[in-house]
Amino acid sequence: MSAVPPHPATPRTAHAPTDALSRSALFLLGYLALAWVSRDYPMVNLNITPWNPHSALAVGLLVVHPRSWPVVWAAVVIEEAFIGAQRMPHATLLVSTAALSIGYAITAAALRRWPGGQAAIGRRAAVLFLAIAALGSLTSASLRAAALWVMDIVPLSQVAAVIHRGAIGDGVGLVVTLPVLVVLSSARHRAATGAMLRLPEWWLIAIVTAAAVVGVFEQVPQDQFKWFYVLFLPVAWASTRLGAVGAVWSAALVQALLIVEVQTGQYQPPTVFELQALMAALTCTGILLGAIVDERQASEAALRSSLRLAAAGDMAAALAHELNQPLTALSTYARASQMLARRLPETDPAARAILDVTDKLAGEAARAGEIVNRLRRFFRERSTELQASDLRGALEEAVTSQARRAEELRVRLDLGDMPELPPVWIDRVQIAVVLRNLVANAIEAAAERSGADDVTPSVVVSAALQDDAVLVSVVDSGSGLSADRARSVFDAPASSKPGGMGVGLSISRAIVEAHGGRLWGEAGAGGTFRFTLPSGTGEAHDE
Repeated sequence: MSAVPPHPATPRTAHAPTDALSRSALFLLGYLALAWVSRDYPMVNLNITPWNPHSALAVGLLVVHPRSWPVVWAAVVIEEAFIGAQRMPHATLLVSTAALSIGYAITAAALRRWPGGQAAIGRRAAVLFLAIAALGSLTSASLRAAALWVMDIVPLSQVAAVIHRGAIGDGVGLVVTLPVLVVLSSARHRAATGAMLRLPEWWLIAIVTAAAVVGVFEQVPQDQFKWFYVLFLPVAWASTRLGAVGAVWSAALVQALLIVEVQTGQYQPPTVFELQALMAALTCTGILLGAIVDERQASEAALRSSLRLAAAGDMAAALAHELNQPLTALSTYARASQMLARRLPETDPAARAILDVTDKLAGEAARAGEIVNRLRRFFRERSTELQASDLRGALEEAVTSQARRAEELRVRLDLGDMPELPPVWIDRVQIAVVLRNLVANAIEAAAERSGADDVTPSVVVSAALQDDAVLVSVVDSGSGLSADRARSVFDAPASSKPGGMGVGLSISRAIVEAHGGRLWGEAGAGGTFRFTLPSGTGEAHDE
């Protein structure tokens, strides 16, 4: 599963209490609905069931909103009091549910440090998630068992069994359901899910999964455990072909079908607990396999990008070598022309025009030489010469430099409204390359849709503050990016423009990342590219 760019923090408004109330109500409805669905096959005399998907919902809420613990506690109390088959004394009810809620809060606190919520999940992140889920469910089960023992509901001889059954129920809930919540909460993972659902292969996997579940549970109960391992095959198929997102959804599908089979059959609670333990093993296997596949694909993409950048570096070095002398000669000829023009009468309009043109010619030749040399250094050494700079000035220069091109293509090029921006530490020449590339691409994209849908072709360049960074946006009225194209636009094998080399965006992203920022494209109508640059104070230095 994979990097979604951060968005500006939403300021607190008068609607915040209403939002919190709505969120709490939706959580309670979802939590109690899942608790009701999974209420069957409890442990004798206790409301400990073999599958607790609502525990994942509670942990998920506490990850995002840690102060929502009273709502979580209230949900657990209502579940135990009205949905569970066993009724407890009020004091025991409050103590045991408080212990369980504390366990959820501890798990959520650990998951807040987990690095895989928005970015691609590698092996390390997958193992860490599964470890947190296992230890979190064990902690919750242990706290609840201790509370029940203290309140004389469970004898000491049964504490271990209570912990074992509780850890399985909450563990399966966390391992199976929480990844689904992670996928649904991430724009990138939702886009990957949408792309997966459009693949015929996914639906073939779903059909094979359903057939495998039916085949396994057509066996007599004592043989179902032997045949359960057949269900690993479709999950492994989805994981190897579709990565971690495929693993998450295939495991969720197996779990849903398993619950249907269990609910419509006749089972003893210990048997269901054992089936859910196998379900946890299946899900862990799928997630780890999917993470390995995603990590391999990310490594391959990074290697392709590195090879393209290395080729661009060789090209830049060759160009610098070949262009240095012509650019120097061009600048020399321009200065010589200025000297000759100064010998003409000052009142001569031609002399003034020649002086103006040759001055611009010399300046552009010097700038071109500086850009080539700076890019050559960047590709060879990843060198950046950072200086405190006014970003608004850099944006204005980029817009001015592309104004004539925009006018030729009848595209309106505007500088959007911007707040007062702090100085940013940038290599101005390199960031100018990024801005010119993005703006030039946006102008061409907007021009391609000129006259379509009665939309005036336009490009808007703007900047805004975002936490301790500056967010720069280049938005055009073109056809935009699909979700698949937004993910691959920086490592495309070739440019879609005639004569293009396909390295412009790759180079731009490398430059931005060398500055400590991020560059991404957003899917949707109209092209949108954004990048961040850290803001702050310090001394200029070379990297």
